[in-house]
Amino acid sequence: MNPAVFELAVSADGVATPGYGVLAAFVPASAGLSALVVAGCDPRRDPGRPIEGLAGPAFDYINRKLGQPADLRWVIVDNWGRFFEALPHWSADADMPPVMEFRRFPGGIGVDAYANEMGAVGEVGLEMLSTVIEGGVPEGTPASARQFLDAIESHGNLPAPGALFHAVSTAAVTGDINTAVKAIQTDPMISATLINYANAAAFANAGRTASVAEAIQRLGMNQVRRVVFIAEMMARYQKGFCPNFDYRAYWHNAVATAAAMRGLMEKFEIPGRLADEGFTVGLVSGIGWLAIAETFPSLMSSYISQSRGHDVLTKARLQKDIFPAPLNQVTETYLARFEFPETVRSAITRAPIQDGWAWFDCLASAVRVAQALAPLEYLAIPTNIPVPDSCREEWQHWQSLLAFSN
Repeated sequence: MNPAVFELAVSADGVATPGYGVLAAFVPASAGLSALVVAGCDPRRDPGRPIEGLAGPAFDYINRKLGQPADLRWVIVDNWGRFFEALPHWSADADMPPVMEFRRFPGGIGVDAYANEMGAVGEVGLEMLSTVIEGGVPEGTPASARQFLDAIESHGNLPAPGALFHAVSTAAVTGDINTAVKAIQTDPMISATLINYANAAAFANAGRTASVAEAIQRLGMNQVRRVVFIAEMMARYQKGFCPNFDYRAYWHNAVATAAAMRGLMEKFEIPGRLADEGFTVGLVSGIGWLAIAETFPSLMSSYISQSRGHDVLTKARLQKDIFPAPLNQVTETYLARFEFPETVRSAITRAPIQDGWAWFDCLASAVRVAQALAPLEYLAIPTNIPVPDSCREEWQHWQSLLAFSN
């Protein structure tokens, strides 16, 4: 079961239905700790009655919605901020709410006593309630996932590359390599990045090159187009509309994910000839973060401020509560607009592709390794993951690409 927030109204005759007045959070069991429901009166819409009299019908409703789990603890927070464990005595009559008993925690009735008793799940429950009360989603944000994705796709501030990318794209369509060479040579940093890319391990047998033209011949125009896309994006988005978003850390994590993808492909039996696609998958797999930062900066700031310093479980829950659509869907929508290959998009969204789940499983490992190489604090991923030597070596190969984000 997933974490959930319930907003309920309790009628005068003791029937709970979706509405306003009672706010409750359900947190699933974690690390040996029992699942928890913590509830209180909603301060935004005071029901005019104490939680002690509303808990029975509210907990009966929640218990039914959760499928009546056996190992579940119940807590109330009263209007004075006191915490009590609630002990529902369930009736044999399915239509009757439980009779409630309330008792103090061993350490007292304060938040510390509650936290000591309930542990991490207790902290998550309070964070969930606080997010709702404080308004997790800023006013003006589209409510549904589809509306949110459509708004991002059509937003005037959607991150986009500049003139060089468009010139190379036009050359790719016409097959005019000379035009692409001339366009790329006007930018020394992107030229160096392209040459570095062409000198990577996948082309080691061809010897090293210092020529943009030869780099394009090795990579092919479609891959050149993608390299230019990312390089120009990294150069353009050192700062943006979201003052709280760490653009440098974002790009470092993106390159680390790309390097980890290349370093892990052999383990997941993905052919070495697809190394460039693997690198691209890793590099753009989290671009939804950048898209939201630029199109809905207040939404991103809300998430950053609420998630800072919290554990992985809390961050995952906050992402679900604050962003109207999952980050991978934002990424997929963005990549579809800029015509990235289906292989790249499918690996990120776990859509059926050739080679089964190997691409997605490789990416899932790569993002964890990248969090150890170049952590991005917003991700709901631990930073203490072991880094295989193959990934660390690849990470060193791509340090020149990070010149765009220093």
